[in-house]
Amino acid sequence: MSTTLEQVEKTAQLSKNNQLSLMIFQVQFPRDGVQPPYYGLNVFKVREVLEARAYEISPIPDANPLVEGMIELRGVYLPVIDLPKWMGFDMTEEDRDKSIIIVADFSHNFVGLRVSHIHGVEEKEWTDIKPAGNYKVDVNTNQVVNHTYLENSETLCFILDIEKLLIEAMPSMAEKIFASAEDVKNNNNEFNFSSQLVEKTILFAEDSQAIQKYMGMVFDNLKLKYKSFDNGRLLLDYIQSLHSLDEIAMVFTDLEMPVASGHTVIKELKLNPKTRQLPIIVHTSMTSDNNQREVLEMGADYFIGKVDTDLILETISKVDEKYFKN
Repeated sequence: MSTTLEQVEKTAQLSKNNQLSLMIFQVQFPRDGVQPPYYGLNVFKVREVLEARAYEISPIPDANPLVEGMIELRGVYLPVIDLPKWMGFDMTEEDRDKSIIIVADFSHNFVGLRVSHIHGVEEKEWTDIKPAGNYKVDVNTNQVVNHTYLENSETLCFILDIEKLLIEAMPSMAEKIFASAEDVKNNNNEFNFSSQLVEKTILFAEDSQAIQKYMGMVFDNLKLKYKSFDNGRLLLDYIQSLHSLDEIAMVFTDLEMPVASGHTVIKELKLNPKTRQLPIIVHTSMTSDNNQREVLEMGADYFIGKVDTDLILETISKVDEKYFKN
């Protein structure tokens, strides 16, 4: 088995067991013996790690200041985002020369993230990933979605809200995302949802505040009731607390979430006879074919890559047709 296939297989097994691999990195170099904060990114989203000095940055006219420019990687042009700048840090030219570019995939949007140093890869339980809180470390909590700790240590490792970063760094992407959510209002007459669906509530679990806002806009403009949760465990606990599921229409779940991942949401809902029939839609930026196959085999009914408004509408219509219009 090739190294790539081994990594895919290993990642799939980790996901099924409510685990993940984090690539740990820093966006500053140590100064005066002080270690800067550590950050983590799901290895599943990492495609390559490059030495920045080996790639020439081509400027993009009128680009957001967070986007340094483009690099060419085997005939493909990728935007490079200045991650330190987003987080309020400046890199010296010397630091920039020593820096690393992480090539990452978010819903088939390939971007380069400039960082100073790769610390390594650590395997975690999703129960080790905690929702963002108040920290004594100098870190912008608006950019942090979750945290954990480095192996065998009390050193914090922050997990960034990368969707928020992409929306802020690439305003055209943000404009497209939120415009598509707003357009739903104008095209609402196209969706003739059944009264059974309209009377019920959609539940969704999503830890990115930016994506929560987007999904809320879509459901509001469809005039559908919904309830959001910051992680999978909160959603599962809410469902468990209900005496009846008669008022629940369907469940949307992200995959990467603290405490309980989307894989755990699927597993627990499908194992419980009370919740087995609830339609589950996975909404994720982890959009590889292997990942899609994996969650559908686990029992999810539909799979949507972030952020695809048309596919969200189409999927809700399919659920309505299958479960409520008969």
